[in-house]
Amino acid sequence: MNIAFVGCGFVASYYGDTLPNHPELRPLAAFDISPTRAAGFSKRYNIPVAASYQAILDNPDIDLVVNLTPPASHVEVSRAALVAGKHVYSEKPLALEPAGAKELIALAAKQNRLLAVAPCNFLGGSMQTLARLVREDVVGTPRLVYAEIDDGPIHQLPYRTWVSSAGVPWPAETEFTVGCVWEHASYEVGFLTSVFGPAASVTSSSHTLVTEKMEGIAPQDLGPDFCVGLIRFRSGVVARLTIGTVARRNRSITITGDKGILHLPEIWDYEAAVQFTRSRGTTANPASPLLRVTPPATAEPVAADKPGVPVPERGIQVDTPAGGPRQYPKAYRMDMSLGLAELAAAIREKRRPRMAADHAFHVYEILQALDDSVAAPGDRKITSDFAPIDPMQPLQTVASDCTISW
Repeated sequence: MNIAFVGCGFVASYYGDTLPNHPELRPLAAFDISPTRAAGFSKRYNIPVAASYQAILDNPDIDLVVNLTPPASHVEVSRAALVAGKHVYSEKPLALEPAGAKELIALAAKQNRLLAVAPCNFLGGSMQTLARLVREDVVGTPRLVYAEIDDGPIHQLPYRTWVSSAGVPWPAETEFTVGCVWEHASYEVGFLTSVFGPAASVTSSSHTLVTEKMEGIAPQDLGPDFCVGLIRFRSGVVARLTIGTVARRNRSITITGDKGILHLPEIWDYEAAVQFTRSRGTTANPASPLLRVTPPATAEPVAADKPGVPVPERGIQVDTPAGGPRQYPKAYRMDMSLGLAELAAAIREKRRPRMAADHAFHVYEILQALDDSVAAPGDRKITSDFAPIDPMQPLQTVASDCTISW
């Protein structure tokens, strides 16, 4: 699949670093309004620089445009690509306004082209294993999810020294003004909706707790740095979502059901281990082959006669190792190009992509409800819908006995 990158900023390196994992993707061109950024990206990843965006649109050999421009440019860049007959993969969000998102979805359908939207982390090995365990009924009926994506007090860290593999500085001003909801919430919301289906409503409250993050940005221009939301799914599941850039780093997800609890400690790690433990009062062992330990798991320890000394809780850990050497960015074990590969496969196979635009719009509506709670905390109905998402092909897993530490 011949692809072209439009936008060579900080995030572009996350794609460039992981392109070698997907040799079926052939980058023919890259363009950025900054010649310096384009040249740095080209040099680092050996991708030719296009003379203009129009040159990419006019190139009949390019099948797929990867839109990595700033959010305010997403609609304009994606629209031009679709009109030119290209398939489009866009960084999140699809658009900043509902009208723009709906326009792109309608245009893609009219042009008979596929439109997919990041993030793709819910397609990674660890989250697919987590989803598979839910589908195999290891927790029984899912009742409650705790989804966290606190990224630590970024304003206190040396963010001015952060540069991408291609030498582009971290876009601090954009990150701080956009805020934690639009920057990070979709990493959790994308997974939750892919497993539990459409949301019915969101009750949330968002705040800017630290008003002096960066010189030159007025407090009223800062996006929220803390948000807590309650998402009610039409399937009956309830999720508490916490997002922020103030509290200690915690990017985990915990799914509680009648029979057991599943926990993934890091949603930005495609090879993180999923842990399972039975719910208190449950004695039945789950039948999923993913939890079959060889040799068998040790029996649950019996409490010693030492009052006040907690007994370690035992569980089963499920690892999803990569099927061979993988290349990741220096910061996280996330393969951002996996989304491009999935869209390319959908184009070849003439099927619906797993990161389809109707799902992205539903995620967008949830994020809009979360962000609207800056001005007016409260309950908002979610009205959009999307077609069910097919799981990825099952990956090889390894189960082992473990101690539960969360």
